[in-house]
Amino acid sequence: MAKQTINQGTAPTGAGGDTFRTGSAKLQANDDEIYNYLGDGANLNKLGTAAFKNTGTQAGNVMEVGAFGLGGLSPFVTQPADVKQSGFFHTLNHDDMAYCAFLNIMHSGQDVYRWQLGAPMGDATLSKLKARIRTESGWSSEAKIWNQHNTTVDSNGFIKAASPIVKLFADKIELNDEAQQQEITFEKLGVGDYLVKGSSGFAQEGWYIETPKDANGNLLVAVVYEQLENGDISVKTYDYMLNNKGRIVDDTETPLDIPETRWIDLRLQELPQPEIEIPEPIAPPDFQPTGLAEAVATVMESYNDTEQ
Repeated sequence: MAKQTINQGTAPTGAGGDTFRTGSAKLQANDDEIYNYLGDGANLNKLGTAAFKNTGTQAGNVMEVGAFGLGGLSPFVTQPADVKQSGFFHTLNHDDMAYCAFLNIMHSGQDVYRWQLGAPMGDATLSKLKARIRTESGWSSEAKIWNQHNTTVDSNGFIKAASPIVKLFADKIELNDEAQQQEITFEKLGVGDYLVKGSSGFAQEGWYIETPKDANGNLLVAVVYEQLENGDISVKTYDYMLNNKGRIVDDTETPLDIPETRWIDLRLQELPQPEIEIPEPIAPPDFQPTGLAEAVATVMESYNDTEQ
């Protein structure tokens, strides 16, 4: 029903307007519609509890979009270790994570106990995802979260730390996300003779090659590899033979392709990452909010000052 408006007639006497009874009927109809829509016809019992709450970030308030970083931009803080509210935040520099976004979870009873999970914004992968926890003794060291972006499963089914990874098959190569940032090509020069070109070369730290094995840990093919002067990687695979002392050795006279469905893992050197240009914080560098409302108010004040 559309709102019914009382005709007050012409001032000052109200000539031509609704009678008292007609005006009362309109008021009653408007009231009935409100009570039927927001209640059971007699009581306004469909409003729920939120209708009688204030908006804000204090206990008992109804949160607005953006509170604690939910549904809006995350608040900026200079010291992640000092945050004592659950929510989503960001900071400019945190260890090796420039412009880090992080989640802070507080204990229900004491603000001493909390944990954080963070990753750098701007990175194309989650290879630097980390977490830490705080007790009365202070913060723990940061734990690196291993995931598909910083590990690889080798041809023997084992999980290994990853950077750029090339899977070398008998007739092709497969690149992980980081390796795809390089212009890597593959050439098969002959049986068991492979050339991986255009890469950054073998990793300088940790493992850099993994060869396929059988269920007992025996190598399926003998592998001879080297990084050439131009940075290309040469990999040659051979059969095995028994020498005159009865020992199993490489038979370099008998080249052998990598077995079907198996591969050799090549771990490459990571490319240097471009420096991220970090914008100036809107809030003063030494600002530490005691509550989200104060943080939002400070940011909004900074915006207003800029516009003026």
